Amino acid sequence: MKILLAALLGLLLTPPAQAQSVARLDGANGFRGLPFGAPLTEALHLHLLREKGDEKVYERLDEQLQVGGFTAARIHYKFFRGQFAAVTIIVKGNAETRKVRPVLEALYGPGQPESFGGKWQGVLVGLSYASLSDEQTILAMSSRLLAAQIQQANASVNTTKLKIKQK
Repeated sequence: MKILLAALLGLLLTPPAQAQSVARLDGANGFRGLPFGAPLTEALHLHLLREKGDEKVYERLDEQLQVGGFTAARIHYKFFRGQFAAVTIIVKGNAETRKVRPVLEALYGPGQPESFGGKWQGVLVGLSYASLSDEQTILAMSSRLLAAQIQQANASVNTTKLKIKQK
């Protein structure tokens, strides 16, 4: 009886696999050793791709495109107001795109299904992927705090544009 109670108590106190997996996502809190919120420095060997207001998107000049069990076509690093905010991983080709979901589920659990992919929401980090075709999958991992700041900044810019148009 005591063994049965101990086993039941152990099951009740053990967090669900999804929570443990998302904790792993939050534990990393960045990509390839670059933590979210880290400042933009020349030591990162980045090449500017585009700039829009406080947002700048870069690629690493010395990037290794192997990510877990698949190979990316491109990896983009987004900085917002000089802080690392998000990474976008673009995967192309049927053979590579089919590997993405199993790799993510092995690392972070089943996630929350979306119409074309899935997402994982930790306390600190959000991760999503979308496969719009068998030939391309896009992954986005971001700091939830900085993503909210970007969204707020973009909303205030759009509100300002709307006020200008109304005048």
